Amino acid sequence: MAVGAAARPGSFRTVGVDLASQDKQTAIAEISWVGSGAELVALRLGASDDDIVAAATDTAVLGIDCPVGWPRPFTDFLIAARAGEVSPAVAVDAAGKQALAFRRTDAVVHGATGRWPLSVSADRIAYPAMRCAGLLARLAATGRPVRRSGIDSLIAEVYPAAALRIWALPAAGYKTAGSANSGSRASLVEALINRTGWLTWGDWPRLCAASPDALDAVVCAIVAGAVHLGRTTRPTGDELALAEEEGWIHLPDRDFLTQPRPA
Repeated sequence: MAVGAAARPGSFRTVGVDLASQDKQTAIAEISWVGSGAELVALRLGASDDDIVAAATDTAVLGIDCPVGWPRPFTDFLIAARAGEVSPAVAVDAAGKQALAFRRTDAVVHGATGRWPLSVSADRIAYPAMRCAGLLARLAATGRPVRRSGIDSLIAEVYPAAALRIWALPAAGYKTAGSANSGSRASLVEALINRTGWLTWGDWPRLCAASPDALDAVVCAIVAGAVHLGRTTRPTGDELALAEEEGWIHLPDRDFLTQPRPA
């Protein structure tokens, strides 16, 4: 892994999308970055694919919380299954099952944070990933580069829960429903606000405290800024070709939240 290139100057705009299988649980956030500061200019729930494509116009990076590809061994397995050529040795042990369930980027995230992302092959996240595949096709049709690696691309795959761990923020239980966890989420929002003196939050903190989807969308938009400014881990060497096929989760560096641009 390697941290990206030097920060790019100027003003730009990022979008963060917490993508679910249904519109009603999909949230979208927009941040305008100007000079040494930034402003959260829009945040809404119930976002459709049309909303996301429209928001992507004139956006530097759209950070999306959803797998943008599947593990290479898993896609090879499906092709073999269709042809009736599955090896009897497939998935007979833990290592074989893990190869089918997790991508290289998932293992990198686990190494950096101690947390495994949900498996796009074998968990509920597969439903949003199906939606995401069609969404990426629509975004590519606009003429902007769409690469699963997130390098020189309109889109980049991000993972809010992992970013929060990188930043050592109190994120335990923030996505779970219930009054106790809504309190945890409110504390997390307060911690984020305290750590992002460069970001104007406007009237949006209340919605973030009420909805984990809205909060994740904002974190996605922040991490999208890190992608644009070259402040995320990127695939190197043999990882790059795999990332173009499987996708790559961009993890921000530890200092980005407090100082996104050089002083």
